Amino acid sequence: MSDNESPSPRLRRKEDARAHILQAARRIVLDEGFAALTMRRIAAEVGYSPAALYLHFESREAIARELGGAGMRSLHGRLARAAETVDPLARISALGAAYVAFAREEPETYRLIFMEPGFAASALGGEDEAGAAAFALLAGAFAELAAAGRLRAAADPAALATGLWVLLHGIASLKMTCSAFLATPEEPLLASMLDSLLNGVLRRADQP
Repeated sequence: MSDNESPSPRLRRKEDARAHILQAARRIVLDEGFAALTMRRIAAEVGYSPAALYLHFESREAIARELGGAGMRSLHGRLARAAETVDPLARISALGAAYVAFAREEPETYRLIFMEPGFAASALGGEDEAGAAAFALLAGAFAELAAAGRLRAAADPAALATGLWVLLHGIASLKMTCSAFLATPEEPLLASMLDSLLNGVLRRADQP
């Protein structure tokens, strides 16, 4: 099919059915937890027979991978736009702001891919390309700082990127689960934490 051709009615029906199944699966995980996500449960939710469900997805793990991959691609898209910031130090701040904004504006997606017990391990399994690409954006900014001699000699860009992701997830998840406790808005809190983190690893001008 060329770019200008519309999908056939049969293909549209298939795409619509897949989208309907994924929406139902998403609701089940968010409302009842990942353990409740079974092919029989999804089939009942969408009004299909279990056999009909297998025409679209081979297993619940395939459905989980689709949901998890879509969520990570959405997050990666946000981070990729922030990564257009040229200066790597400013880029780290932009990436952090984009991350917490994603969690605030798409809380269901964030909770699904990062906070639902058992889901991420099944959906992403360490093999998700978008997740790896998102991490690479963080690590790349620190690597550029290191290459420019702007980090202390012992600083590890990958470890710093991991630490930053932990910090970002802490802010995002606490805002969702303990908003009364974490009263400070995300952006000023993140700015303060980044200042503390980066001041510990940036190389001062008077250092050899």
